[in-house]
This record gives sequence, structure tokens and C-alpha cells, in this order.
Amino acid sequence: MSTATVEPILVPREHVNDDSVFVTEWAVADGTRVEAGTVVCSIETSKAIVEIEAPAAGFVRQRANAGDEVPIGGVLGYVSAAADTALPDAQQTRTEGGEPGQISAKARRKIEELGLDPALFAGKTNVREKDVVEMAAKVAAAAGAAAEDPRGPSRLEALGPVQRRTARVMEQSVASIPASYLERSIDLAALRARAKAIAQASGAVVTELDLVVHAVARACLAQPHFNAHMSEHYQLQIFEQVNVGVAMDLDGELYVPVLKNAATKEVAAIAKELRSLLYLTQRRRLEATHLAGGTITVTSMLGRGIQRFLPIPYPQQAAIVALADPEPGNASRTALAIVFDHRVANGSAAAAFLAKVEELATAA
Repeated sequence: MSTATVEPILVPREHVNDDSVFVTEWAVADGTRVEAGTVVCSIETSKAIVEIEAPAAGFVRQRANAGDEVPIGGVLGYVSAAADTALPDAQQTRTEGGEPGQISAKARRKIEELGLDPALFAGKTNVREKDVVEMAAKVAAAAGAAAEDPRGPSRLEALGPVQRRTARVMEQSVASIPASYLERSIDLAALRARAKAIAQASGAVVTELDLVVHAVARACLAQPHFNAHMSEHYQLQIFEQVNVGVAMDLDGELYVPVLKNAATKEVAAIAKELRSLLYLTQRRRLEATHLAGGTITVTSMLGRGIQRFLPIPYPQQAAIVALADPEPGNASRTALAIVFDHRVANGSAAAAFLAKVEELATAA
């Protein structure tokens, strides 16, 4: 314990694009004595659940509640030498840069955007974007300036950290990638027959998606421009290792765990690894390492009644490959599509890439 007898429990910066996290739960009750390094709570970043440890031995003094959004560098609580040790003034707690205050970067931008006086938040800890929006509504109402919305009553609902990160990624992608779309009708019956044959031979659960992921990875070896991205200076950065991200939706939140070095793995191994990543996703136990390093992405709408869709490529990737549901009345064929960076490849190259994916996925 420091000479001040109080140590703050701060929100660490786990990911460069996060400006806040959500407190998921406290592992110890308020006032409990713990040793240094004891897990005291967990937080949800844009990518994973992270456990926070006590910075020193002493008594845990909670300040943020489960469900609260706390800025990076913000105070989750304290560890004090005694259960009744006086805690620092909330306005003098440390932020990430060592300055007093608890206003997140996103909240500061919103304050500037709405033209609010920062003094309105004096004495308030952990100012978040939604706090700024709520304050703006109060100011407008007090001034009698709140115009009636002709669309009727509404409410504001803050996105969770994962979906906020997804929103930023989608904005970045649309703004930076001149994307083009191609679609190819493929033999779904042959795809399913091969999946069944590999499953019987290996004893693994093998799906159509596993075959497409495997085929996309191998096709990238033949056409490496799709395993690349265009740099700011118009140089093509071609990756030697094919790391395939696979889109997984969980309760409205999009996760894209990555199969590393997928081109070196057989279908059964890919199937097993994908099942493991799906298990971790469903239990929100993905770590940052599971989500980093993708070089191309695959997404699937099989089983959802969607015959045609237009996915958005991931930033700093050249392409995303999509598998759709078969047309009604024709279960033997379905659409395999690619959305690609038109600076990296033209339509004929993308068409050849899709043809190669089908060939590799359905080959006996």
C-alpha cells in the first residue's frame, strides 16, 4: 500500500480504439479485504471480458456499479489500508493521462458537438456520452427549446461496447474502401456431400461454412492479392499468412474470431477450431488474441432464409466472402459472393477467385 494508504483501481487500456468499458460484475463484496493481485471485478471491452486485479493488499471500496460505463483510466474503486479510510475527492481521481476528471474522450467530443459548458458536469464522476446527451436534453427543456418531434415520443439507448466498436469499424470500412460486389451460383448439394464425407472419415462435425473457410484460405495462396490490403501510399501489403476471420452474431453483437494460418490446416482441423471459437463466443470468453490479425473474412447466412446480401469488408482487408441460403424451390444451388476492394483487384480477378473457392470447396 502506498503512503497515501489508498490505491485506485483503474480501467486499463486494453484496445486502442476503446474510450470506455462496461463493468460486468464485482468478484468481491464492497469492504472485503483482499491481497494484491486478487481478481476484484471484470469489465467488458469492445473485444473481450477482462479481469481486473487489486493493485495492492487492503479493503476493496467499490465506486462503479455492475452495468456502469467507465472511461479508460477511470476509477472502478479503491483499495484502502483500512475499511474506513477516507477516500480521495472524486474530482481528483486519476485518469489515463494523470489529469483530474472522469470525462471520456467520446463524451468530450459530444460536449463540443452540442456546444455545452463543461462546467455543467462539475462534481460528476465518470461522465459518459449518454450523460452528455441527457444533460443536453435537460438544458433544452429548461430553456423551453425542446421542439416536439413530429415522429412522436422516443428514447435513447446506448449501444454496448462491442456494437459501438462494430459501428466504428463499419464506418471506417465504408469511408475507406471502394468496394465492388460479385456473386456466383455454386453447387450446394456437392458442398454438403463433401462435408458429410469428411465428417464420416474424420469423426468431426463438418459444415458447409468449414469448407468455405478452408477453400477461401487455399484460394488466397493462388491469388494472394485477396489476402492483402491497400496502404495509405497505394502500396499493396500482401500477407504471407492467411488468417481467416469468421463473422459470428451473438444477441445482436458481431464478433469476428480469427483462424490463424488457415491455409496450412485441413478441413477437419478448421472445423474443430471453429467449434471452439463459437463456444468461446457464445460464452463471451473470447480474448483479444482470438480477434486480432485477420487478413480476409468469411460470413454466412445459411439457415436464415437470406438468398442475397451485401456484407461490408473489414478495414485493412481486401475482401469478404459470403455464403447465402439457397433459392426457394432449389435447394441444390446457392449464392457465393465476394465484396472486394476494387483498387486491389478488378472484376475478372474476383470472378476467378470465387471460381477457385467453389472448386476447392466442392472437390471430391
